[in-house]
Amino acid sequence: MSVISDVAEYLEGQSLGTVGTDIFESYLPDSVNSCIGVFDTGGLQPDHDLPTKEPTFQVLIRAISYSAGKTKLDSVRSALHKQANVTLFSGGTYFYFIFAISEGGHIGRNANGQDEFSINFQARTR
Repeated sequence: MSVISDVAEYLEGQSLGTVGTDIFESYLPDSVNSCIGVFDTGGLQPDHDLPTKEPTFQVLIRAISYSAGKTKLDSVRSALHKQANVTLFSGGTYFYFIFAISEGGHIGRNANGQDEFSINFQARTR
């Protein structure tokens, strides 16, 4: 599985939504008013001496109100930030760490008036 698949499954396991219903990998469908999208964002240069990878990913949140979106953002950050030496679910990718790159925040409203939030993470995997 990919890092974003692992993260999406983990967020579902944390009761933040359901993959394919309101948690999506690499997109946010226009037809869903409140949802989470997990996106690859390229990553950092891998270590030349160790068999690790340095992926980065972004979590976008769309909500029908600012307060609902902010609450979901805080829940996502709490669920993922400072995860260390774990697989997020049985058989998944081994994460040496996951850290939020920033606190995340409101990025505005979309054309439909829904509030959107973004937070970025850095990880190290094997």
